Amino acid sequence: MKSMINESFRIKPEPTERIKRIFQEACRAENIVSKFGKTLTPDENIVRRFILIQTSILGRIPYIAEIIKEFPQLQKGKINTILNKLDKLDVIHLDEDKTNIVAAYPFSDSETPHKVSLKRKPLTKVSAMCAVDALGISFMFDCDVSIESLCSHCEESIEIEVRDNEIILLKPRSAVVWFDMESSGCAATSVCKNTNFFSSDRHFEEWKKSKPRRRGKLLLMEEAFYLGKLYFENRLKY
Repeated sequence: MKSMINESFRIKPEPTERIKRIFQEACRAENIVSKFGKTLTPDENIVRRFILIQTSILGRIPYIAEIIKEFPQLQKGKINTILNKLDKLDVIHLDEDKTNIVAAYPFSDSETPHKVSLKRKPLTKVSAMCAVDALGISFMFDCDVSIESLCSHCEESIEIEVRDNEIILLKPRSAVVWFDMESSGCAATSVCKNTNFFSSDRHFEEWKKSKPRRRGKLLLMEEAFYLGKLYFENRLKY
C-alpha cells in the first residue's frame, strides 16, 4: 500500500458547522458523556479504559475473566456490577447472557468489514464497529493507522492510510461514508451496523434504492474523518 502513496495528497479532518451540528444531534441520542468517562466513578472508568487499551494490544476485547484478574481489589461481583452498568449506559455492549463483551466502541469483538491496523507497538490490528469508528481510532491513540474496508454496495476494496492524523491515501478517491442516525439506544445494534463506506455517492444512491429509508447523512471523507475525531479524540483522556 505504501508504494501507492502520493505525498502531496492530504485530507485533513474538516471542522465544518454541518458536522458539528450532526455530532450534537447524535450526542442527544447517545450517552456520549459516559463513553468519555465523565459521569463514571473512578472504578468504573478504570475498567472502561482497561478494556479499550487492552483491546488495541490484544486485537480482541478482553474476556471478563481477564478483567477480574486485572482488578483483584474489586472482586468478581463488583466487576460484574460495573460491566452491567457500562452495558446499560452503552459504553460497552454485552451479549445476551452477559458473559462476554461484544462491543467496546470503537472496537468489535467479532470481525467486521472495517479492519484497522495501528502502527505503534504494542498496538495491533482490530475490527472497528463502523466506518466512523475506524476513522476515529488514529485520534484516540494518536498514532498512524491503515484501514481496510469494503463498499457496502459493490464490495469494492476501500483503502485508507492515516499519517499524523491526516489521510494520505484514499482508494478510491471518490469514497464517502453514510452516517446512520437512527439510534435504538444501543449503537452496536443500530447505528454501527448501518454506518459504512461506499466507493462513491453514486453507489450509495444505488444501494439506498433497495433499502428501507433511514435517517442519517452522507458525508465526504474529510467530514467523516472529523466526526471520528469528535467521537474518539478524548475517549482515553479522562
